[in-house]
Amino acid sequence: MTQADLLQNILSDANDLFVILESNRTLSMSNPAFRRNVAGAEIGTDFMDLVPVKARERVLAELVRAAGGEEVLVEVPHTDADGRGQLVEYRFFPIEGGKVAGIGRPRGGRLTDREALERLRSELRSQTRMLDEIQLELTQVPFIDPVTGVWNRIQVFERLTSEWSRCERFASPLTLLLVDVPGLEDIRAAHGSAVADGILKAVARRLKACVRDHDIVGRYSGDMFVVVAVHADFDGATHLGRRIRDMVTFDPVSVDKQTVQLAVHIGGATSRSEGVEILEDLFKVAELALTDARSGDEAIKVASEVTL
Repeated sequence: MTQADLLQNILSDANDLFVILESNRTLSMSNPAFRRNVAGAEIGTDFMDLVPVKARERVLAELVRAAGGEEVLVEVPHTDADGRGQLVEYRFFPIEGGKVAGIGRPRGGRLTDREALERLRSELRSQTRMLDEIQLELTQVPFIDPVTGVWNRIQVFERLTSEWSRCERFASPLTLLLVDVPGLEDIRAAHGSAVADGILKAVARRLKACVRDHDIVGRYSGDMFVVVAVHADFDGATHLGRRIRDMVTFDPVSVDKQTVQLAVHIGGATSRSEGVEILEDLFKVAELALTDARSGDEAIKVASEVTL
């Protein structure tokens, strides 16, 4: 999932107009509200072609300011799909890659100065909240697995490195669980990647429902997830593994008219497990435990801890 795809999902149902402009001012993304309210709003169109000639110089000056790093408010006349002229109040702001994003709202009838001021204040508050959410999503895009929406492998390692340092500093335990979802290769072969990906998304949602806000859920590789739980020793790891097993497998998953009863294999290790001395050992020991879980009678195997 690209950055534009992610924002498209977030803003597809929004009433406000949303658009992203390339550095040359051509449209690279817009939401349905923008396309409904602005005639000719096709991807690749120069935004200035959507502005009447008499207003272009003023609007262009504001877009240049936005591209330079400022947040600007500007009224832009547009013609909607039915040929009606309307005024749209935009807030333009810079985003990554030299692009400019805009959030706009069509204006109705003539407002008094006081009404206009109150409306502007209200919209600024609303749009500031939306901007904060968008900017948060933008900063997270490079670290999110595009299929499941959880952290990708790189971000898991980065965050785990910080947690490992913290657990060493404060002598607190740390748990890592590898959660394997067997059978998805057969599902891909029989029903296609879209169904398998839908199942992975469902598993990711159920995993996130099992953990605390400060724990970490990520995609480790292929059909395997990784869960990192801070302040969790062997008992905590075992309890979490059982909770994950029960949460993931309690109910079948239905994707594209295919219903699948899930199973999982879980292998875990803690910072106090035998054989764990450095961070890399945590994965090695957890992978060995996962191998045992796959081949044994129990679907959950957590490496035992060293007796202190």
